[in-house]
Amino acid sequence: MIAALFICLMFAVAGCASKKDQLRSSSDTEKAVLKRIAIVPFQRLVPDDLSSGAVRCPICGTIYPVCVLPQNAEMVVQDVFVEKFSAHKQWTIIPMDRVAAVYSRISAQDLKATPADKLKKVGQEFGADGVVVGYVSCFRERKGYALSAERPASVTFGVYLIRVSDGALIWGKIFDKTQQSLMENLFQASIFFKKPWWLTARELAEEGVDEILTSYPGIE
Repeated sequence: MIAALFICLMFAVAGCASKKDQLRSSSDTEKAVLKRIAIVPFQRLVPDDLSSGAVRCPICGTIYPVCVLPQNAEMVVQDVFVEKFSAHKQWTIIPMDRVAAVYSRISAQDLKATPADKLKKVGQEFGADGVVVGYVSCFRERKGYALSAERPASVTFGVYLIRVSDGALIWGKIFDKTQQSLMENLFQASIFFKKPWWLTARELAEEGVDEILTSYPGIE
């Protein structure tokens, strides 16, 4: 009887998604398939008060939890995102080295401009339809091994799409997850059976990018 109940519970939770939040967007998000995209360098979110456990997203105001953020953590998440995003051929991606140079110049020239205004200006210089930016606030590596971890990996990041024509934030998604064992959280059963080991922070970021891209406007 107990075994049967447990099996039923497993099927019930298998379809449950991991933690992720859909952010505000314009009413015509689903129609906004922007073809020419500039991706600016992903950025670190670090609170002014290091004892604080949260930090505010500069482009949408959402509060992000924070944890250990080692050097170049944002580059790891950026590389994962660009690799997976580029696999979809329905849009053209402007070379990131050119975008990074222009973004750096615009940021230095106009210190009072809002983050959204800076992104809009970057897009205008390249004749882009949209500008993508990402923020990383947590990238804690697992402590231990794939089959025996003393501490699991934890990753928090968000990715946003700005429409250049009017500077509107038309899409955004946050991934915030600390891996848990099956016994700790039965609602992650479907994920656990696909990957029955302790993930690295990069592997967790890869899972996160896959999740958020499922809702990106025009994804196929």
